[in-house]
Amino acid sequence: MRLSRIRIEQFRQFRTALEIGDLAPGLNLFTGPNEAGKSTVVAAIRAAFFERHRSASVDDLRPWNEPNAAPTVVLDFELNGQPCHLTKTFLSRKRCILQLGRETLDGELAEDRLAELLGFQYAGRGASKAEHWGIPGLLWIEQGSSQALREAVGHATDHLRGALHQSLGEVTARGGDELLGVVAAQRHELLTEAGARPRGGYKEALDKESALAAELAQLDQEIARYRERVDALAALRREHAADEAEQPWRVLRAQQGEAEARLQAAAELHAALTAERQRAAELASRIDLLRAQLDGFAREEQALAARRAALESARQAHAAATAPLENWRARLVQAERALEAARAMLRAFRQRAERARLARDAEAAQRQLDTVTAQLQQAEAAQLRVQALQREIAANAIDPQDLKTLRAQARELADIDIRCRAVATRLTYELEPGQQIALNGQALTGQGEIRLLALTTLVLPGLGRLEIAPGGGDLAALTARATELADAQRMLLARLGLDSLAAAEARELTQNNLQNDLAIAQASLRALAPQGLDALRAEHTIWAARAKELAQALERLPPPADTPAELPTAAEAEAAELAATQTVDALREDAHRAELAAADAHSRLEAAIREHAAAQALCEAPERAQRLAAASRELTAARAEQAALAARIGELERQLAAARPEILQQDVERLRASAEQLERQHHERRERLLRLEVALQTEGARGLDERRAELARDHAQAARRVAELRRRAAALDLLLDLLRDQRRALTRRLQAPLQKHLNRYLQLLFPQASIEIDEDLAPGPLIRPKGGGSEWSGFEALSFGAREQMGVIARLAYADLLAEAGRPTLLILDDALVHSDAERLAQMKRVLFDAATRHQILLFTCHPANWRDLGVAARALAALRG
Repeated sequence: MRLSRIRIEQFRQFRTALEIGDLAPGLNLFTGPNEAGKSTVVAAIRAAFFERHRSASVDDLRPWNEPNAAPTVVLDFELNGQPCHLTKTFLSRKRCILQLGRETLDGELAEDRLAELLGFQYAGRGASKAEHWGIPGLLWIEQGSSQALREAVGHATDHLRGALHQSLGEVTARGGDELLGVVAAQRHELLTEAGARPRGGYKEALDKESALAAELAQLDQEIARYRERVDALAALRREHAADEAEQPWRVLRAQQGEAEARLQAAAELHAALTAERQRAAELASRIDLLRAQLDGFAREEQALAARRAALESARQAHAAATAPLENWRARLVQAERALEAARAMLRAFRQRAERARLARDAEAAQRQLDTVTAQLQQAEAAQLRVQALQREIAANAIDPQDLKTLRAQARELADIDIRCRAVATRLTYELEPGQQIALNGQALTGQGEIRLLALTTLVLPGLGRLEIAPGGGDLAALTARATELADAQRMLLARLGLDSLAAAEARELTQNNLQNDLAIAQASLRALAPQGLDALRAEHTIWAARAKELAQALERLPPPADTPAELPTAAEAEAAELAATQTVDALREDAHRAELAAADAHSRLEAAIREHAAAQALCEAPERAQRLAAASRELTAARAEQAALAARIGELERQLAAARPEILQQDVERLRASAEQLERQHHERRERLLRLEVALQTEGARGLDERRAELARDHAQAARRVAELRRRAAALDLLLDLLRDQRRALTRRLQAPLQKHLNRYLQLLFPQASIEIDEDLAPGPLIRPKGGGSEWSGFEALSFGAREQMGVIARLAYADLLAEAGRPTLLILDDALVHSDAERLAQMKRVLFDAATRHQILLFTCHPANWRDLGVAARALAALRG
């Protein structure tokens, strides 16, 4: 396919017609800045082919604000050696006319013929989209989409395959795809995609066969258990009949009775032995009591002798304890008198010291009170001085801003006066004696000089008058400003109660002096009352109260006692009082111990007298001798009875040991348990027999063998179904593998021509590199030599510029593939390769120049300087628009 002329009218920014003719069969370079219309030309070509002329979704094709426009695209091109002419108008005047050689088609018929010839399709409804564009969508690169290759290849894959069906066999055609899809779908009904696990009907058949096999195995187990229970029932009947005949528990019951009789005799021996042992224990306790009674009589006699010796010892100790008691008491009285004298001397000293201390404190408090009083008086005077100065400062206050204003006014008035004098007219006069003139009514005589600032009238007697107007254009304005300032100054001075600036400055000076005096007075006041006058008054009150309190304390002291003029020192008085106190305490302690010792000795003596009297009365009691003789007789009789009991107990123990009652007790328990167990087993066996007979009758009525035969038949049928599906799944799996292997082999044959063309261009861009082609005919990893090996780079892992370059050369390879198959090709590049560096761009120019020998290429760019060496003349859209 080769375009020769393009005409666009009322299409977006082309309100008037744009015609591009004389298109070269190879490279065609169109340049222009942004918004020049390059992408609009490309959009017009795409709309002419891709959009239905009756589409209602192409409002964006009309120029802005022209609702009645009819976007029109006219194309002249050659297709399969025939000249073609296409006219398509949208929106207002919808029409489509196609001339193919001598054949003329219009409307949808023309559009469908174009789609068939170029390899694309129209949208069912709405605007055309990328999935409809097919081969042209792959070869016509929109602005900024050079690198977006995989999606475009995916939309054109079927058309690419269709171009090679004749030479590659049916499996690669749509019919082969359908066969592969049918086999895969049938396999998918039986097996999962991953792991080839059963699914669907196959899995259901397997589950059914497994369930039936499990049910059959369970039924076999039930039949086996039934037969086992029948055998168990026969054995139970035999055992039950033997027990009924022998009744072994009766024999054991008789043996149990004999053992119980022997055990009863042994129990009677044990009871007799227990009674004898109890009597022996009572007799031993009686003997121990009699021995203790005799020992008590002996201890009483020993205690009497001991009490007699203790009484004598207590009398001697009492006499020794009471002898020194009077001496300690006399010494204690003497020490207490000495202590009282020392304390009196210490009290006199302390009273005199307290009086002296209070007198000193009262004198110091009075001195401090006098000082604070004087300080308070001075502070109050200073406070009055501060208040007077503050009132005087308030009376002489002047606002600094007012003073600043007065000074500024005075400066400006002086400046105006200087400026007025500079521009005023100077009148110098010298009159003859006796002559005069009048200036503004004022007589002038003699000589002098006057500066005229305003219009002045000069009267010359006998001659007339002169009016003199001073020169200078701003004199009137200066005079008016001076008058304004003078009035403002007078008003300000009147408000301040002053008559001049000098008076205001004098008041300021006076105020500054007063401020200094105030600062000095305030500093004096702070020095006299750092915490404030109220704090100083509070301090004065505190000291007055303290002085009064100390005077009252002096008055409360008792009058001084008659004491020696020279008293000992405080340390001596306190040491004497301490020594006397220690002496008294020591004597009191010694006297107290002596009294305690005497009292203790007296108590011991009285206790010894009582204990001796009690022991003597106990030993001399009249019934004591009778009790002693009776206890001796009872002890002799008890010992004789104890010997006889010991002999009887020995005999009983020998008889009981020979009977062995514990063994007899075990025999009784063993025989009883054995009889009970045998009898219980007999009853339990009879109950088991009844239950087992009922259960077997019930199970026999269920027809287990018939059920098993029916279940075995169902299981065999299910197993045959499973085997059938297993064979079908294996066959489909094998068939699918064979078809896929054949498909892969044929796909490799399909990839070979594309691989050849792609590697041809790739060598110009990446020498010694190669690229893989996947099943969808899209470029795969890029393989480049590196360091003695190979480096694999996925398409998406390449840089943006490299992906853009690979996108262009891949489209050129697809064009070569299509051209070899006799399909029409046209390549459109709208601002492609904008991210290529200079070196790569130079290589891409070689690639494009080579491809242009086989295909027509329309290249649109906004960087004409980058394409000067492309080998073709650039055509500026601005020049084409006229």
